[in-house]
Amino acid sequence: MVNEAGKSKLIREELIRTAREWASRKPSAMAQARDLRREAVRLNHFYYFHNIPAYRKLAADEKIGDIADMETIKRKLTFSDGIYKSYQQYWLDKNDYVSMNHWLSGIFHRKIDVDTTGISSIDDWANCLETAGIKLVFSSGTSLAFSFVPRESSEWITAKNASITCLAPLLASRVTSPAVRIALKMVSPESLIKSVAGISLKDFDAVFLGFRWGRMGNQALLQELAPLFPACTYLYDLDATASALRELVRGTGKPENQEKVARLQEEVAGSKKERNYLRVVDRLRHSASNNRKVFIFGAPYQFKELCETITTGGKPVSLKKGSLALFGGGWKSFSGASVEREQLITGITSSLNLPPEMVLEGYSMTEISVLMLRCHYGRFHIPPLIEPVVYNEELEPQVGRDLRGRFGFLDTLAVSHPGFVISGDYVHLVDSECRCGLIGPAIMEISRATGQETKGCGGIMGSLRA
Repeated sequence: MVNEAGKSKLIREELIRTAREWASRKPSAMAQARDLRREAVRLNHFYYFHNIPAYRKLAADEKIGDIADMETIKRKLTFSDGIYKSYQQYWLDKNDYVSMNHWLSGIFHRKIDVDTTGISSIDDWANCLETAGIKLVFSSGTSLAFSFVPRESSEWITAKNASITCLAPLLASRVTSPAVRIALKMVSPESLIKSVAGISLKDFDAVFLGFRWGRMGNQALLQELAPLFPACTYLYDLDATASALRELVRGTGKPENQEKVARLQEEVAGSKKERNYLRVVDRLRHSASNNRKVFIFGAPYQFKELCETITTGGKPVSLKKGSLALFGGGWKSFSGASVEREQLITGITSSLNLPPEMVLEGYSMTEISVLMLRCHYGRFHIPPLIEPVVYNEELEPQVGRDLRGRFGFLDTLAVSHPGFVISGDYVHLVDSECRCGLIGPAIMEISRATGQETKGCGGIMGSLRA
């Protein structure tokens, strides 16, 4: 088993390097990545079978041992994303974190036995897990039944570094400096990671259209991005705690949580909402006047409200050339109204003086290790670090180059938890060469599958308007 674990690590490292070549549009990279990915999936199955109780039970139920091929895994060994919220809600209501530890141990590769004495909130539990080297992130929909995804801290770092090595070449064409473009495409992944960490994006101010701190959805990504910038501004200068968000819908009746919810309502939908957006606009104008580039990150509806605030003020913000906007998440506002993409892009480009190529959109989810970036031609390109699968209504894997159905994936970077997952998203997936120069599978359209609750900040926090 030690030899298999060592081999698995080497395969993943080589796959990350090959994914970098794919992102740099090297024609031979996709075929090489396919072979590496298949071997990584096989090794992950072997590891899950021997170390993750829930996976071993699934394999036993299907009468499958520790050796399985890719097609068997796709057909018989994928979990629905409900596996990550398969605990009993009353354990959280009663602060029974011993039971939560036991449940989490079933979907993790080692037993979790952190001392839960005195722990009375999800946030305290997550902090406790972090001291044991476990990074716990969560997502939720309108029901506020959290999906908890545990990762080894080292695995979280690997996934982050893998994303950097894939995204850098994709962003290189949008950078004005020829020297920087060459560096982003040519330096080794290891050197690139060190460079990004070292320069701390010192030429940028950052504006995050979210909370100062949190472990949910985009907030988890925000926590990783913030340290790269010398100065950060947050739309909501407070923490989005799991306890407050759960109180929002489920209503535990705990006074301390009710106070947090009241503050959230005031900041997001109440008397302080307009003030918060005006403060962000002032910060953007300040950066522009000081000849500073700005990186803005948030959900679509937050960008929409930012643009409306600027438009109401009557004068656009003229950001410095090279500034960048990145959005991702659900296309619903707090009120549940849809946000139209083309209208949003027009609003961002006109109100912030950004060219369309500097307005980026990403697609990801808590359960997956990669970020998919949308190209100019409307495709979310899937890095070869994962094997995408499209399932029909009977949850059987489909074969073809132009498919519609439930989005599933085999995540090679997910080792400490099961990475063979069927999501609640309905997608249109194609597998062909794109006019942008990338080849391989890409997602053209995304929506929620029938019967699946709305996920993301907009769906959850619509409750704040009640």
